[in-house]
This record gives sequence, structure tokens and C-alpha cells, in this order.
Amino acid sequence: MALAIQSLVIWISCLSFLTNSIIVKPKPSPPKLERVSYHSKATDLERDYYVYLPEGFNQKDKWPVILFLHGNGERGDGKNDLDYTFIHGPIFEAWVQKRPLPFVIIVPQLPVFTQGEKGFIKNRNRSIIPYPKKDSLTSYRPAYTGTDLMDGIPSDSKMPYPKEGQEDGWNKIEHELLSMIDNTIKNFKGDDDRVYLTGLSTGGFGVWYMGGTYADRFAAMAPVNAFGHPDLVPAIVASKLPIWCITGGRDPYVKIQYFYPAMNKLESLGHPEMRFTIHEDMGHIAWQRAYAGNDLYDWFLKFKKRT
Repeated sequence: MALAIQSLVIWISCLSFLTNSIIVKPKPSPPKLERVSYHSKATDLERDYYVYLPEGFNQKDKWPVILFLHGNGERGDGKNDLDYTFIHGPIFEAWVQKRPLPFVIIVPQLPVFTQGEKGFIKNRNRSIIPYPKKDSLTSYRPAYTGTDLMDGIPSDSKMPYPKEGQEDGWNKIEHELLSMIDNTIKNFKGDDDRVYLTGLSTGGFGVWYMGGTYADRFAAMAPVNAFGHPDLVPAIVASKLPIWCITGGRDPYVKIQYFYPAMNKLESLGHPEMRFTIHEDMGHIAWQRAYAGNDLYDWFLKFKKRT
């Protein structure tokens, strides 16, 4: 009898081992781009934006969110032009370079408005759009190709732009951006406490405006190659919204002297979480280094929205 019981125990143990061995864990979902349509009040047309879903999206209930605002050269109709948004920033890193960034990324496209005759839009063609490659990655642009010397420049408080930023900027679709955030939280597992805001050049001015106007909507903000207007600073300080401003010291388009007024005001008002990084060897594409590294994404994940 004892031998029979012992054999039964061994058989049950083997059965349990085999059962556990054949349990197949669900594979993490691959990265995916969702194209979302909406009616734009700014243009009175239907437009689309992208929502990037990271690898393993199906395995978590909530994901941190990045709202990414592109630069002036990537404007378009939100339909056939939408892929121009792949050229730079977190969406380039995640989708084109296939980096496993652990964020849902909202990628809207700024309408052209009156900027269509500007050379960077008028003369562009679709050959500059990068797409994921099967067996290789896309090469980065040279870090700097200009002639400006590395040279400290005194602060200039005569701001060239109003607090809304450059002409025909992201402030013209500010409510559409807020709706995109709401939709992503509702339909794409976005975590309302971890919504991060970043953008470059014209998009960086949009970051300053959105962060300074709707500070309570974001957990942290990172404008790149764009200075802020001092009038936006008090709201950022009042909400204790973390900010990391990044630029290139040799940027010929967004001059370094205009960064200091807002950054000094943040400091004078006692803002508890601010960083200002000047890549002195970089020009207007300092964003390439900022988004290609890990530091900015790791910094974002340190923060949740204040309550």
C-alpha cells in the first residue's frame, strides 16, 4: 500500500510538472501605431493623429503618456502629410529606430495655416520621411554643420515672440491637444497622473505655452530648442511642474540669449524642479541628442502629476 501511495504521489508530481511546463504565457503585443480621426475646429476639416502603443501594451492596465509636438517643418494636413511627424523626436526613436520606450506617445500634426510658402515646407518631399527598416536602423544626422563659434552670450529680456510662441503655433489647436490627451487616457490605457509634454523648436514653444497655460494637466515638461516667455513662468512655479529645458549653444534660429529670462525667473521664484541644459557643441538639432539618449525618458518617469 505504501508503495502504491508513493507511486501515486510521484505520478501527480510529474503531471503537475508537465501541466506547468505547457502553460504558455501570452506574448507581449508588438509596437503599433493607431491612427485616430477627429474634427478640427481650427481648420473645420477631419484630421488624424497617431497614437504609438509600445511593446507589451496588452500586459498593463495603465501606461505613461508623452504628448509630442513636432517642429515647423513637419506641419501638414493631418492626412497624407501625417508621416512627416516621424522625422524627429520620441516617435522617431520608438517607431523608426525601434527603441522600446515604455510610453504611449500622442503624435498630432500642426496645420500649415499660413506657413505653406516657407521653404522648409514648400520645398520638402516625402523622400525625407523615415520609416522602420527590416534589418537596419536609420542613420542620425551630423551633430553640427554650421560655422558659429561656441561663445557665451548675455541675456536679452526683449522677447521676440509673445507668450503664445511663434506665428501659427500650437496654441491655435490647444483645445484639440487637450482632447487628444483625454481620448488617449480613455481609450488607450493612458495614465492621467503620468502625462508628459515635450516638443522641439516650434513644438518646444508649444510646450512652454501648453505647460504654462495648463500646468495641472501634466506631470513634467521638456521644451527642446525653444525658449519660454517669462509671463508663463508663474503658473509653472505655482503648480510645481517639473521642467527640463534643453537647447544647442550654437543654434542660429532660436538664440540662446532669450532662454535666460524665463529660466532665471523660474529660479528666482524658487521653482523646486528645473533643469537647463545647453549643448554648447550643438546647433538647432540639439533635440537629436536629447531624444536619442535615455536621460530624458528616465527623468520623466520620476514624476507624477501633483494633486
